[in-house]
Amino acid sequence: MKRLLLVVLVPILTACPDSALMVANTLARFDDYKLTANQTYGAHELNRLDIYQPREKAKGTVIYFYGGCWGACTTFSREDYRFVGQTLTSRGYVAVIPDYRRYPEVLFPQMMEDSAAVVAWVIKNIAHSGGRADQIFLMGHSSGGHLAAMLTVNERYLGVGLHQNIRGFIGLAAPYDFIFDKPYLPKVFAGLDYSESQPSHFVDGNEPPLLLLYGNEDKAVYMRNIVNMTKIVQQKGGKVEPHIYNGVDHVAILAALSIPYRSRFEVMNDIDAFLQRHGKLISHK
Repeated sequence: MKRLLLVVLVPILTACPDSALMVANTLARFDDYKLTANQTYGAHELNRLDIYQPREKAKGTVIYFYGGCWGACTTFSREDYRFVGQTLTSRGYVAVIPDYRRYPEVLFPQMMEDSAAVVAWVIKNIAHSGGRADQIFLMGHSSGGHLAAMLTVNERYLGVGLHQNIRGFIGLAAPYDFIFDKPYLPKVFAGLDYSESQPSHFVDGNEPPLLLLYGNEDKAVYMRNIVNMTKIVQQKGGKVEPHIYNGVDHVAILAALSIPYRSRFEVMNDIDAFLQRHGKLISHK
């Protein structure tokens, strides 16, 4: 059945990008994993998360934050990313996908309160879903990658006690060193000093290893983000691994995690290799 759907749906995905999530999530339903949905990690109605658990013993836990201009341009939900949960469980990892408060309901850094609460909840509870609290990786696409990067490079959001459980960060087309060139950005980060909005500002070389993934046809997030972040981490003596994929844009780098496109790109293979290299009890430096 899955092969038949793949034959039928891939042409639809290619012809109509708006159907990408529907196609990816339809195919993802046919894999073998356990889904524990709608877990509460806070008081707000958006403080909910889904857990995807592989049938075999898990290697580690990945928390994935989705994007959408911090809520300023597109509204997604955790259910839209079932395909991310599926691809991670297919490689043997527990995947956690949360919703969180976004603009205009809250501004940054209030969004970080929810992001940090997700990590705290996972560390406390993930053992019930077969995950390891001391093997946490943070991952995100676009603005979701920005939130995950902030949690990784700025210990103040989690505190040292929780932060020490973070083994690494995986960013897909995320902004790390950006300029306020879009009208919603000064609104999302209103009241903050500019440097406080930039993950690159907080790099000190002691953060967990960073995997920075980017497509050279991305028109939404500029290449300066991965170039500058890589340079800063290297100058500080930290661990960073950049990958730039030819012919990949802002959406395709995420679509590369779905069943229709997973074999066409190296994105998931690079993520899996990073997780395997750093998924053990090591010091950050």
